[in-house]
Amino acid sequence: MTVAHCASVSALTLGLPASCAIPEAKSALPKQMFYVKPPVSARLKQRFVGDVESITMLALLRPNTIGVAAGTKVREVLVMGIEQNCKDAPVEVMEHIAKLRSGSNILFVCVRDAAFADENSNAGGKANANGNTSPAKSGETQCAFAVQRISSVRAGHQGEAQMRTYVSQWQEPKSAQLSLDGESLDDVWQNLCAQVIFGDADGSDLDARIAKREAIAELTAQIAKLEGDHARAKDGVKRNEIFVKLHKAKKQLEALQQ
Repeated sequence: MTVAHCASVSALTLGLPASCAIPEAKSALPKQMFYVKPPVSARLKQRFVGDVESITMLALLRPNTIGVAAGTKVREVLVMGIEQNCKDAPVEVMEHIAKLRSGSNILFVCVRDAAFADENSNAGGKANANGNTSPAKSGETQCAFAVQRISSVRAGHQGEAQMRTYVSQWQEPKSAQLSLDGESLDDVWQNLCAQVIFGDADGSDLDARIAKREAIAELTAQIAKLEGDHARAKDGVKRNEIFVKLHKAKKQLEALQQ
């Protein structure tokens, strides 16, 4: 059996077992099926038309295809390849596809031309339907993984939990590997998410790890702003107020990083 490929990437190149790979003859997913019915906005249609070259089903992870116990929350995991014509992962496209396939968890494999990694690669390029410039093809590719998870609302923050897309760093296809660790499909999904978000296969306490990383990023940005405000402040009282806030933020960051 010839397995499905998305450019240079397949289930086998990702380190997945052949038992879960989709045959090439059944793998192509026409872009139109995602934006014709139901109809989408003109902006989103342009994303599909201009930013996406092809969409391919690479693998289907189920208890019977990867030899794990059934999950209580996760029924199946689709591994879907998106060959793109743009520099950044097409998040809007992936979010729309995920909404249409709400009964499945999806791990996206985005594949782009390696020339996009070069800031100067757009010279002489061709504009796509969105006005974005595609680079002259280098022949080499890079890939990144993406998953969606419900983000938790941290204590002291308002709002409801929302679905959020996490995208990994870009890497060469030969380095892009996935491991199917865990006794059940629930475990496998958690560990796959950890590989995308943190670069490791430890899916334990994943929501807490994500919340901690986001809190660190938020405090780091807050500290940078306060340091700038403190340096610019001329009034002594104002400088003291900012200093107190800055000291508090630094102590909070220090505690999180321990």
